[in-house]
Amino acid sequence: MREVRVATAQFETTMDPEENRKKALKYCEEAARKDAQAICFAEFWMTDNPTMGDNSKLIKLAEKVPGPTFDLFAKKAKELGIYIVPGTIIERGEDGRYYNTSGLISPSGKLIAKIRKDHPENASGKAEVHFGIAPGPGEYPVFDTEIGVIGVTIDMDLCALEVPRIMGLKGAEILFSPMCWGATVHDCVFAYGVAGSSVSDAYVVVSNRMSQDPVRLGGSGVFWLRNYVARIPDLTEGLVVATIDLDRVKERREECKTRYPYWRRPSTYGLLLDEEAERRVRGLPKSSK
Repeated sequence: MREVRVATAQFETTMDPEENRKKALKYCEEAARKDAQAICFAEFWMTDNPTMGDNSKLIKLAEKVPGPTFDLFAKKAKELGIYIVPGTIIERGEDGRYYNTSGLISPSGKLIAKIRKDHPENASGKAEVHFGIAPGPGEYPVFDTEIGVIGVTIDMDLCALEVPRIMGLKGAEILFSPMCWGATVHDCVFAYGVAGSSVSDAYVVVSNRMSQDPVRLGGSGVFWLRNYVARIPDLTEGLVVATIDLDRVKERREECKTRYPYWRRPSTYGLLLDEEAERRVRGLPKSSK
């Protein structure tokens, strides 16, 4: 068996970014004590997320990547000898634009890659487009590491199921997914964790924030196909470590070769490439391209 120990943390964001960083680093230490080889944090865990209101405080907290927060995680990853997916922060890009950015840090402390959210939202409770957060490049990379082939899907990138499917086709065995979903869509955390695992044939490790106001229940955990492998109880700060067997990924994909040889028919999916059709059905103006 190719067993890997993965961890996910779930906690409430305070108004003090420094306090949030200290809390996250303590969870890294706890994960290492429990023999985790990788840990994932939530979306916007350090600063809260943009809204349709006044975001001036968040603008001041935007950082470069690499920068102060990622450097702290890099130092901790090297100290503990673990992989860290440092949730997401608001990045001030080298092009002057803002991005919702995560990454993958190796046990040597190297930032293997920074990953920008490809599908920013504009909901009243999470208004990334209103804030000025730009979409990432839409490349959906995966990374061959000592613990398996890893991909990072930020929040809605997991929900656009074409994304985890592409990562699965690229060989991803573990998808780490920072999320920030509130109580009104809490059931969807489970639904998309299951769906993301099913379409990618990979394990999905979700980290979702929890809070009392606004209410975010949590639901962080590790998914394999139709269910949780392990999870953190709702409205509970904490960490869970799960042992996953990557041989199951290989077996699942071998099984699909014989049992589901016609499961997918990519040649019939041409409409997915028609951006204007998507815009029409959503009532949006034609693109400027």
